[in-house]
Formats: sequence, structure tokens, C-alpha cells
Amino acid sequence: MAKKKRKEEQEEEKYEWTPPDFDEKGFLQKDMRGTKALFISTLLGLVLGIIAYLTTGISAYIGIVVIFGGALLLRFVYPFFKIEFASLEKKTLAGNYILLIFLALGVWIILLNPPFSDQIPPQIMDQNTFFEQDGTVHQYLGSSTPITADQDLTNITVDVRDNGRIASVQIEVHASTASAGTYTDMQSTDTYGRYEFKDTYSMVGDGSSTQYVFTIKVTDGAGFTATQTGSFVVVPA
Repeated sequence: MAKKKRKEEQEEEKYEWTPPDFDEKGFLQKDMRGTKALFISTLLGLVLGIIAYLTTGISAYIGIVVIFGGALLLRFVYPFFKIEFASLEKKTLAGNYILLIFLALGVWIILLNPPFSDQIPPQIMDQNTFFEQDGTVHQYLGSSTPITADQDLTNITVDVRDNGRIASVQIEVHASTASAGTYTDMQSTDTYGRYEFKDTYSMVGDGSSTQYVFTIKVTDGAGFTATQTGSFVVVPA
């Protein structure tokens, strides 16, 4: 038994692990190709995002085609910078494609918004008409809440939003039987984006009531506008 044990120990001592040869030069070349390909993908993504922004005025679909179509150019752009497309690993290529597309989309979106530009018109979020009667404020809901001519103070309120700057909020009010007049500035309140216009209204003609029609026009810093119309009825005292 002792001889058998010594024989096994001798056999174990003979085993030696030899590490494989490390191709340092090949490793560095591969790493440099990947880094160079990543830089080219990033640069192309930035360029495609800018081109997509410049074509937005024609059609947003053109920008989408530019970005996804431009991503396919990587196959032809890499050789121009002495990078063989086939020499890159699939996971490297997939990562570069994803980086390029999302970077281009991000640049496009950033350029579409302030402070670079404003491509979105303002929005009128909410509009209500109130009136003050005997010191109490009521919301106008139609014939069930009549506004008394020459007595009740009417308050037309609107909430507006924009991704940039609101340049003006104006209103035009006229009797439905008359022609439209000129726009008047609405006054900003203490609440962000809320504007109001207050006035009293008289009867027109000898009818039992008079309908007034109003149009609110919101203009942002880029010149885009949004409008909303409404109406209310005043009755004789």
C-alpha cells in the first residue's frame, strides 16, 4: 500500500498547468478597433441628430428615416476609417447601433426644445367663466346661472402652458349679433399660467337676453398660437 501511495504522489507531482500564449498585440489591436468604432458611431449619431432636426420643418418622418437609415451606413463608414466591419464582434456592433440611434434621437429632441428652438404651439389647458353677484363669486354654467347685465362682474379665466415662453394671452369679446372687435390683453394672476379678464356687459337690443361670444388667443415666444372660443349669456336686471 505504501508503494502504491508513493506512486500516486509521484504522478501528481508530474502534472504542470501551462497557460496559453497571450497575444498582447492582437488584444491591443482589437481594443483599439472597438474604441475607434465607438467614437465613429458617437460622432455619426451627433451628425444624424442635427440633420434630423434641420429636416423637422419639412416632415418629422424624414428625421426618422435619416436616423435609422444613417445607422445602416456604419457598414460603409467603418472601412473608410480602416476598420473592417467583419472584424468587430456582434455584441460590439449591436451596442454601437443602439448608441447611435438613441444618441441621434436625444440630440434631435434636445434641439427641438428651448433654448435651441420651439416647435410646439402653446396649449390651453382649462377655461372657466365666473361672475360676481352680490359679493359672491359663481361659476357660469349656462342658463341655470344667469349673469345680470350691467351689474354682475364677469371673469373669464384661462390656464395656459408652453414648453418655452408665453408671449401674450389676449381675448376678444362681442355680442353674437355684432361683428368681432379687437383683442385685449388678459391679465396674469398669481397662479403660474393663469390669466383672467374682468368686465361688465350690457344688453344689446330689446330682447330678454344677449349672448356674448369670446375668443382667447395664446401666442408663444416662437410665434405659434392657440385659440379657444366660448360664450355666455347676460339677462336684464
